Amino acid sequence: MYSVRKEIDEIINLYLEKLVSIYTLLDIKYNNDPCLYFSRLKNANLNETDSRAADMGSLLCGFRKYLDEYLQTEIQSYMPGTVRLIGPVLALDFLLKAGSLKNLVKYPAGTLQILGAEKAFFNHMRKGTPSPKHGIIFNYPGLSALAPNKRGKVARTIANKMAITLKMDYFNTGGNVDNMISEIKNRMSDQV
Repeated sequence: MYSVRKEIDEIINLYLEKLVSIYTLLDIKYNNDPCLYFSRLKNANLNETDSRAADMGSLLCGFRKYLDEYLQTEIQSYMPGTVRLIGPVLALDFLLKAGSLKNLVKYPAGTLQILGAEKAFFNHMRKGTPSPKHGIIFNYPGLSALAPNKRGKVARTIANKMAITLKMDYFNTGGNVDNMISEIKNRMSDQV
């Protein structure tokens, strides 16, 4: 479902691109929110065909919102500890990349850290370029704000904690995720 959600985003953006180019003459400005733009078009005095075009955009946005709510509910029940640690969007990214929670549990923390940076990793192995310090985990809140030479240590800490929460989720055991979050925050503040 998450891959469907990403496809819907692409469809909305392509559709928006076409509508903006058509309706720039109507003086309806686009302000970085496709759904708001579609609703502004619906409220403009358009003919029936143009109104239907705006309705289609609103329907796409409604479906995307439904998918977001559905996916957040499902991922929260499927991987509660990991979602608490890294958030639902990042947890979905990892799950999509690995294919299943069972596969994610098998990965050591080092693999979790660079998951999503396979191309850079293989360039490192073949050509001797610097090794990647992070992959998908780069999207963890606040990690990208750190200095490039500090990100690797924090990414490793996040991956270590994530390896623990993934096992907690897979085997349905409890654990103190709050302490893990505190350790990550402490590591991030030490690196600033």
